Amino acid sequence: MQRAAYSVAVVLTLLFATTAAPQAPTKPASGEQPKTDAFATAIKKIRDTWVREFNARNAKGVAALYTPDAVLMRWDGSVHGYDSILAEFERSANGNAHSYVVHPLHFEHSGDLGYETGAYNVTLRDRVSEGNYLVVVKKISGEWKIVAHATVPNPRTP
Repeated sequence: MQRAAYSVAVVLTLLFATTAAPQAPTKPASGEQPKTDAFATAIKKIRDTWVREFNARNAKGVAALYTPDAVLMRWDGSVHGYDSILAEFERSANGNAHSYVVHPLHFEHSGDLGYETGAYNVTLRDRVSEGNYLVVVKKISGEWKIVAHATVPNPRTP
């Protein structure tokens, strides 16, 4: 019995030592970006394209970033699917929404799913609206696309 306890103690010590020891980061193959850098680049490209196309009032350019079955959740309700999302961005463009600015706060991914959170402000006809956003992306056929996007405006102050 004492020998079995000793064997378990040795195995646990070795297991702890190998998992607790600092590991050198693995280097990507020559010319390949680390996965986190690749996702950071991809989410920045989506963000920059979204803002550029929105501010140019190009609803089709914005909607192209979404999957065909994506959901867009805004203060006045949710829309589902490409056609509805396109119509929502056309409505925003025709409503004179402009000067959209985002301030990303955090992004992360695991496998083929990722997200970004941040703050935004956009100039509307009669005011500037500020709030927070969450964008969920999925890698489909090698390309990151938005599958869910929620914006939560801050309460209006008098």
